[in-house]
Amino acid sequence: MSVTKEPWFVAERSEALAGLLLTSRSDVRVRSQQARDDGVDFLMEINTGETLSTRLFVVQVKGTTSSDPNDWMPNIEQLFRSNGSPIYLSTCVFVVNVRENRVSYAWLTEPLIEAKGATLRYHEDSEFHKLDTAAVNGIVDRVKARYEMLHRQLVPA
Repeated sequence: MSVTKEPWFVAERSEALAGLLLTSRSDVRVRSQQARDDGVDFLMEINTGETLSTRLFVVQVKGTTSSDPNDWMPNIEQLFRSNGSPIYLSTCVFVVNVRENRVSYAWLTEPLIEAKGATLRYHEDSEFHKLDTAAVNGIVDRVKARYEMLHRQLVPA
């Protein structure tokens, strides 16, 4: 299947919708937004009340006008292939259907709390879920929990 380039407005609209969902929580803000489509779209910061929070996570946004995953999945699958550059932050991929204002997400590097402590699980296959306010809350809460566990691991009581 050939991959077609989406119209110019798809990227703008998909990033606007993703940003709106991400900042629906008062404890999350956009630290940095990529101006071009050649890297990370959003570097998100969890506000801890400190002047500069180091509790960050990444969101890569892909826009589409199609609800058929066969149309947009070839563009997404490349993100789930290891290219030798390890990722050390929790990272989600958002796929935004701008015609229907529907958003799906998958973890690229998923924060986990295990018996051995806080870790990241690298995904090589995409498993997309519906993104809504509850899902955003789940994403942020998992990232926060990982940072809290990291703090306990690094700064013993």
